[in-house]
Amino acid sequence: MGLKIRNLTKNTMLCEKASVADSFWKRAKGLMFQKGWEDFDGLVLSPCRSIHTFGMRMEIDVCFLDSEHTIMKSLDALGPWRSAQGGRRSHATLELPAGTLARTGTGTGDRLVLERDEHGHTPTGSNEGRPC
Repeated sequence: MGLKIRNLTKNTMLCEKASVADSFWKRAKGLMFQKGWEDFDGLVLSPCRSIHTFGMRMEIDVCFLDSEHTIMKSLDALGPWRSAQGGRRSHATLELPAGTLARTGTGTGDRLVLERDEHGHTPTGSNEGRPC
């Protein structure tokens, strides 16, 4: 399965089974050509300071995270054929189904925790509570 991602600030769950894109090819593909969120409910790209939605068929919510997993910038319902940058201090990017940020009240300044899946994995072998 994937990672569970929780908003520590708001004590809400953002994802139950997020996928991780931690290689060049996985990040390059990202969510391109996906029709929906059938097998996962979030995508963590690491390292990642900017994203694009070229070739995507759906809107997404986006969180740019610093190295402490604090949301530096959040975007609601970013449409296809757009691009966005998180800034120099961005470390990772979390992509979510559109509406997730509004539903959970998640936004800039909130701190996230990435929790291990049932196999004990976190992105790139980091410790629990640490992102990619």
